[in-house]
Amino acid sequence: MKQPVAASLLALSALFASGVAFAAEEEILLTDKQNTDMSLSIYNNNLAFVRDTRSLKLPAGRSLIAFEGVARQIKPETAMLSGSNLRVIEQNYDYNLLNAYNLLNAAAGQKVKTAVTNPKNGQDIFNSAVILNGNSGAPVLQFSYGIETNFPGRIIYEKIPEGLRTKPTLIIDVENARSGTQNVELAYLTNGISWKADYIAEISSADKLNLNGWVTLNNQSGTDYKDAKVQLIAGNVNQVQPIMPRSFNTGLMMKAAAFDGAVAESAAAASAPEALGDYYMYSLPFQTTIKDKQSKQVSLMTKPDVVYTKEYRLISPLYIGLGSSLNEFEKQTPSVIFKITNGKASNLGEPLPAGTLRMYEKDSSGNLQFIGESAFPRTAVGEKIELNTGSAFDIWVKGKITQSQNIAKDTKEISAEITFENAKAEAADMVFIQNFGSQYQLLEESMTGTEKNSRAREWKFNMKPGEKLALTFKIRVTKQ
Repeated sequence: MKQPVAASLLALSALFASGVAFAAEEEILLTDKQNTDMSLSIYNNNLAFVRDTRSLKLPAGRSLIAFEGVARQIKPETAMLSGSNLRVIEQNYDYNLLNAYNLLNAAAGQKVKTAVTNPKNGQDIFNSAVILNGNSGAPVLQFSYGIETNFPGRIIYEKIPEGLRTKPTLIIDVENARSGTQNVELAYLTNGISWKADYIAEISSADKLNLNGWVTLNNQSGTDYKDAKVQLIAGNVNQVQPIMPRSFNTGLMMKAAAFDGAVAESAAAASAPEALGDYYMYSLPFQTTIKDKQSKQVSLMTKPDVVYTKEYRLISPLYIGLGSSLNEFEKQTPSVIFKITNGKASNLGEPLPAGTLRMYEKDSSGNLQFIGESAFPRTAVGEKIELNTGSAFDIWVKGKITQSQNIAKDTKEISAEITFENAKAEAADMVFIQNFGSQYQLLEESMTGTEKNSRAREWKFNMKPGEKLALTFKIRVTKQ
């Protein structure tokens, strides 16, 4: 709000009388060279909380602080500036950055120099013109001899027009109680930076593997984070989606930008996770620089001798119910499932973020070979992890319905036979699951199974090397 003229004149007189000159339009520029501390809390869902601390000398009274180099994808409505005896009055986000297109449009109405190369001698011929219109990169120029709309030369600007910035800048109007040098912290949320976990598992024996976790940091937010303290938040925080996108959101352009490349850092793994509300936080043990348009890998964890079990699982393709049935299937191969319990007994026992796991095993020559990958679920302590790494090559299953008859209205008895063959040179734990089209009643079975739910049954058994086994069962299904 503007002060009355008389009050303003009195304030100015007091300033000049004290020997202090103050211009309200003057900005105090804060560059990243004045940074004293940088902290990042990075979330899985393309979001980060930035805490950027910089040192400046600030006079008493009103000042404009130009906080340069904030993220291009900043959510300016979340920005919070804090410091000693500071009161924020107003803030503006300047995202009209200096480039050829913006420079041309901002210079409309200004006089500029032009240069055209003489094709005969290669020398430049200079002239001057007024930019009448930027015209989306095809400027309309007013020369002394007339107007050019398809000028073949170059435009030379004498100065940068007002309103253009070399970096995204947050302009903050503050009132300071006491003059002096102090640290101010700008905290804000930004899109364009996220992290994900990747796991590498190397099988070391028939029941143990070595598990290494890596974090990939992906920065497309539009700024660098130098010597940052990084904390990773596991879990998806809720964000209210705006009805209309903000005009300054450059997310689509940033997605099209190429990475500078991937950088790996294999320093000590992150510290043990810390509970943060309903999420978990992993703190990197070292400060790191994350450049814009860069993907960086850092070590998350190293866990040797993790205990696992392996089973071969097939969900039956037979449809068994009151309606039409799939009567037979031929040579189905089961999925290979590695099972781990996230507990101290298995040499784990800490919250694990979701990611992708890649499995490796040594061949007879001692060379490491890739044997499959699986989605790695977010796993709390005590939970069981199941990793599907592919299909077995030398275990196969076939099955058929051997009898189906209606014994009453909406009631049917169905018999089936399933055969299994293990051509491996080692024993295999097999799990077979049969789903039913409605609730069922078991009448007969050649192997003891368990009820998985009211419409499914499961059989677990061990197969010796080269062994063939047959499972038969009879059930009754009734319309509910």
